[in-house]
Amino acid sequence: DARGAVGIERAAEAGGRASAATAATEPADAGEPLGRYAQLLDESPGHPLTIEAARAALAAGEFKRSTAAVPNLGNRAPPRWMHLDIDNPGAAPLAYRLYVAEGWADRLDVWLYVPGDGAGATNHWLAGDDRSPARFLRMGLGFAFDAVLPPGRSELFVRADSIDSVALSLRLVPLAETGALEGAAQQWLGLVHGFLLALVATYGLLWLALREPALLRYVAYVGSYLGMHLAYSGLAARDVWPESPAVARFAILIGMTLFSSAGLWFARGFLGLAEFAPKVDRVVAWTVRAALAAMAACVLANAAASAVDLAFAYIMGFTVVMVGLGILAVRHGRDQARIFLAATLLSMAGAFVTTLAVMGRLPFSTLTFRAVEVGVMVEASVWALALGLRLRREQEDRARALELARHDPLTGLYNRRGFFEHALPVYSTSMRRARPLAIVMIDIDHFKRINDRHGHDAGDRTLTAVAEQLRGACRLGDVIARWGGEEFVMLLPETTGERAHALAERLRQILAGTELAFGDGGSTRFTASFGVAVRSETTTLEEVLLASDAALYAAKHAGRDCVVSTPGAGAEVSGPVAPSMPACGP
Repeated sequence: DARGAVGIERAAEAGGRASAATAATEPADAGEPLGRYAQLLDESPGHPLTIEAARAALAAGEFKRSTAAVPNLGNRAPPRWMHLDIDNPGAAPLAYRLYVAEGWADRLDVWLYVPGDGAGATNHWLAGDDRSPARFLRMGLGFAFDAVLPPGRSELFVRADSIDSVALSLRLVPLAETGALEGAAQQWLGLVHGFLLALVATYGLLWLALREPALLRYVAYVGSYLGMHLAYSGLAARDVWPESPAVARFAILIGMTLFSSAGLWFARGFLGLAEFAPKVDRVVAWTVRAALAAMAACVLANAAASAVDLAFAYIMGFTVVMVGLGILAVRHGRDQARIFLAATLLSMAGAFVTTLAVMGRLPFSTLTFRAVEVGVMVEASVWALALGLRLRREQEDRARALELARHDPLTGLYNRRGFFEHALPVYSTSMRRARPLAIVMIDIDHFKRINDRHGHDAGDRTLTAVAEQLRGACRLGDVIARWGGEEFVMLLPETTGERAHALAERLRQILAGTELAFGDGGSTRFTASFGVAVRSETTTLEEVLLASDAALYAAKHAGRDCVVSTPGAGAEVSGPVAPSMPACGP
């Protein structure tokens, strides 16, 4: 077993020095971070060390034992040296891959000294973004180097020099087992990128179809994180800028700035910040503009150190501000503010766990290292759900508003707009198939007297009572509407003039026999006048409506409380008096 054949010498502290002679060996598990077995030395600013000087410093006991499984080189920290003793107690050489640091390290120098070659390094590798972004890079695992370890004791020296923070996740993995490790890392990256890309594509298409600003803001937020993740996972370096150090120097920093800016842009719109906290909204908006302008200036001036300070300060401030905006929105009772705050806290928790793991404060594992990615994906999912719920509710509200725009709010019948939307298709079918169709126009007699005598509430109750009687007398395919004021209209498909006249007469009698009691102790009876017209081969809907309105006018002129039909609609006049009489009604 190759993994058991290679031991990592645990240095024993003796008088402040690491003594290899008294060290015990332990088997190394594949993929286990080995920082706790290493010794570290930070260069003095402005005094770079050669490998010879570093070896002399090790012999002099200037290297100190690491206390973290994954030592971290902080932002703008001086270059750090790492030393590790490796022992192969077997009799045969073994092939290994050394994973040294994350893929955004600026400069890495790695030396491997093996038995029998103490005067010089068997291998010396140069890597990093400032040299060749894609060379020696393994996706999701950082820079790695293949080496053959002969039997006996080997020494590994690593010099890491980077403006931004780098996790020195040193791992020693048998070459035969790297496929499983790298395959798992690539599968995870595929899951993350596929998930984020699916969200971007789905909500991007929804935005193209619906043009909802919230959808565009969400796509910008998720898309910017996807771009940043492609940069720091190494995929973009491999496929987009493999030999472009100038691009690699700023790509992740620009991604961090764009991600934070897009997140704040999304939060402002999602919470409606300008509506309940306009001053805060303006401050956030100008902060975003200033950050973007400052990053652009850093790129143009090639000021990488300033860009690092800006990007890290901005993304840390962004996380805090997002939580603050969520709390502010909850206090103001904003819609979905609690969902926003919960999603933001989940993302912050993931970033917090990963930061502590990289700093050595929590056990470094795949779960703790990937917690920030899990947090962002959960946050994006929660926000996607919230957006979906909001879109559905807005669509329901629009449908309800559209429905209300077609209906009379008092009686629940169609208004004129709703009448024409439903009547025109019915009328067109009647014309095309040469089927009978009639229209009845109704007007409550002396309606103003009811309002004047008993109040407007009594008038409303009268209108409602008439609407109920009309609704109860009609069939499923009939179209009834409140035409305006105290007027109503009925469109009756598959109805001849005689049948329409008979229906109108029956309704006239029902309404005339209705008595309404009011809250003031009074009561009233009322009557209504009816005008009936039928469709002919050459008339339009508007013409039939005009004809029924003319018939209604004739009924009111004849004395009210009667039904008048146009010629060809059957009986011309009916009411309390004989149809042959020139007038009707009392």
